[in-house]
Amino acid sequence: MSSISYTVVIIVIIIPIIISLAYIVANKEKGDLIEYQRSSSYQFAELSHGLTAYKQFGSKDNTPIIVIHGATLPSEGFIGFCEGLSQKNYWVICYDQYGRGFSDRPKIKYDMNLYITQLNELINYFGIDKTILYGTSMGAPIAVSYSNQYPKSILAVGLQVPLVHIENSMSSIMRMPVVGDILFRFFGIPFIKNRALQWPTKNENEKIFIERYINQLTLPGTEQSILSSLRNVGSKDFYPSYVNFSKLKIPVHISYANDDDEIDPDSVQRVLEVTPHADSFIFSGGHGGAAKITPEIISLFTKFLSKSLN
Repeated sequence: MSSISYTVVIIVIIIPIIISLAYIVANKEKGDLIEYQRSSSYQFAELSHGLTAYKQFGSKDNTPIIVIHGATLPSEGFIGFCEGLSQKNYWVICYDQYGRGFSDRPKIKYDMNLYITQLNELINYFGIDKTILYGTSMGAPIAVSYSNQYPKSILAVGLQVPLVHIENSMSSIMRMPVVGDILFRFFGIPFIKNRALQWPTKNENEKIFIERYINQLTLPGTEQSILSSLRNVGSKDFYPSYVNFSKLKIPVHISYANDDDEIDPDSVQRVLEVTPHADSFIFSGGHGGAAKITPEIISLFTKFLSKSLN
């Protein structure tokens, strides 16, 4: 064997070993999920794939609204929104999807079927016959897909910065086996953490929430759950689901940002074109811009509900 061939063989053997060791060392997951759950003020429903953490606001005598969070930010980031809705005489339930927040992190495929099943079991857990759904970002196609499957149980739907379809080089790479896992651990999780550190904080409570949010990203099973959902939900084209949903004529309110750098505003406009009965609102401030105008979003959505359901 020539020296060049020998060198090539060594490189082919050594480089994968180095990458594998670096991948193992880069694993920052730690902590005890059970202890983390006990430290929360959430309640828990034992569903088919584990514990689902939830909070409820307002009287059960009122019309229910179930708030569905997005791919990474758990329900705790929507507590103010949920409390505000409840003050408008609604029974509001916000919950953590599997793999997020205070909910369990089962080692399974995180796809739309899982999220629909979780939502349906939670609705049955509360004994709800008819409800309003409010989905944000990735939570929007969950709300739409659930409505398509169980249209008779849905009174109205709210969609905020709704995920329709994302197609870019990064999402394509993340879908690749092994390569996607490595890149997500080295760059994906750190990006999510750094983005949270850059969120503006007006008071001590917001700082505490950001700290808890970053901590929950390190809990065992979180990385796998986020990557799996990005591969099996975040990378899908849900435009056909929105088209089917539009045919149901369920009252729907859609709010989105005209300067969103995560969800293409044009994709949302395509949905609005096939949903002429939709009530819509455009704001600025990026993907998370609605958090800066929570009272306005609440007012617009509840006025829409009053008009549509009465």
